[in-house]
Amino acid sequence: MFAFDDNARFVKVMALDVPWAHTYADMRPGKTDRERRENFRNAANGKLQPAPPETLWWAFRITVRKAGRPLDVDNVAKTIIDSFCASQIARDSSSFAHLGLYPDDTFDHVRVLQVIGHRSSTADSTLIEVFACIQE
Repeated sequence: MFAFDDNARFVKVMALDVPWAHTYADMRPGKTDRERRENFRNAANGKLQPAPPETLWWAFRITVRKAGRPLDVDNVAKTIIDSFCASQIARDSSSFAHLGLYPDDTFDHVRVLQVIGHRSSTADSTLIEVFACIQE
């Protein structure tokens, strides 16, 4: 288990709370993976702190709350991690190139993913926390 609050090892570069919860691979118009990545990027624009120059790798803690229909927790992270991947941003021809934290979403760059799922009786939400590891 990683202690993301350990400031000697991790720097939180973003805490983004959005009012939706979804997974990848929905091909309905307005809900494609590319559109969802752009929604995350648009929401994150202006909220991302500069990456520490000594960043070794990245970690995500994603907390999702879902009302209504069931949601597969294992499919939540894909569009989120891809949203901040420089190569995916380029493939999407996105205007948010400045949000690219890592060149690829491989273990070389993104090593930790924690997804926490909860049922909600009121509304959907997703809290995305992104951490730069600065010390092994």
